[in-house]
Amino acid sequence: MKGRKENTMKRRNTMKRSNVKRRNTMKRRNTMKRSNMKRGNVKRSSMKRSNVKRSNVKRSNVKRSNVKRRNTPKNIKKHKYIEYDLFNGDKWDNYRLGDVIFGYFACWDNVCTGKNNPNIEHTCENVDFDVDQDWCQGHKDVWTDPKDMNSSYINTIQKNFPGSIASKYVKDVGYPENYKVEDHKTIENIFNNFKYKKPDPSALVIHLRLGDTLAKEYAQEYSYNMKYYEKLLQKVRKNKKIKKIDIVTGLHINVFVKESNQNLNKIVAMFEKYYPVEVVLTKNPDKDFYYMSHSKYFANSGGGFSLLVTNYLKHDKKNKIYENK
Repeated sequence: MKGRKENTMKRRNTMKRSNVKRRNTMKRRNTMKRSNMKRGNVKRSSMKRSNVKRSNVKRSNVKRSNVKRRNTPKNIKKHKYIEYDLFNGDKWDNYRLGDVIFGYFACWDNVCTGKNNPNIEHTCENVDFDVDQDWCQGHKDVWTDPKDMNSSYINTIQKNFPGSIASKYVKDVGYPENYKVEDHKTIENIFNNFKYKKPDPSALVIHLRLGDTLAKEYAQEYSYNMKYYEKLLQKVRKNKKIKKIDIVTGLHINVFVKESNQNLNKIVAMFEKYYPVEVVLTKNPDKDFYYMSHSKYFANSGGGFSLLVTNYLKHDKKNKIYENK
């Protein structure tokens, strides 16, 4: 009996120990599962966060690229600096078309040579200073022929610039017996005798004064600064009929060549972001005058030459003039 009891007790104790082992094993397994679950949750949550970050980055990149496209002109090309040959040449040295048509030389000749023709006296109304003998003696380099200080400029214009618009104008207005100041009908008739190149009707023609006009003493009188051309570009872009830009320029005196090229290239670079730009270098002031006077859209500069074109174009109300006002 005792042996049976002892065997029974041994089996029970063995079963208890095995049950304890099983419980411990189950606990370990459950603990491992829970730890694995935690790890899995951490990975999934971190993946979600990283995906959110990536998606946000992608969206922000798309937005930035869209903004750039809106602000950047289409088909933009990097400007290539060009060293232009700007000097018109010695042939046109001292050719002063504006001063002829505005009647200045007729006035100076009438007073300084003592002709005192009453039919010419009205030409002095456009001169903004008193013309008398004292002025004539002190400024012979202004009103006389540079090649012959004993002759007046206007009397030798046929010899010095034969066939030019200035020489034709002096003849057609009846000088020296009479004189018409800035007579547009006479100018139109003279134009009809020439077959020079004309601008495209969709072109904005910009008259750009360079050379000696860049000197500090002239400031904004003849040549305008870059801020003016930035404002001009803003105005022009509102006119959808303008498709291209023509810049008419040249040097009648071969000075400030480097500065002239720098200014010209800056203006070309500014406008070519939005338009095809052509620099018109005829090396002939008559061709320049003819070209600009046949433009539909015109941006003037300072000085009498540009004013001459502006006044001529204003007779046709269909023309659009951009002035520095």
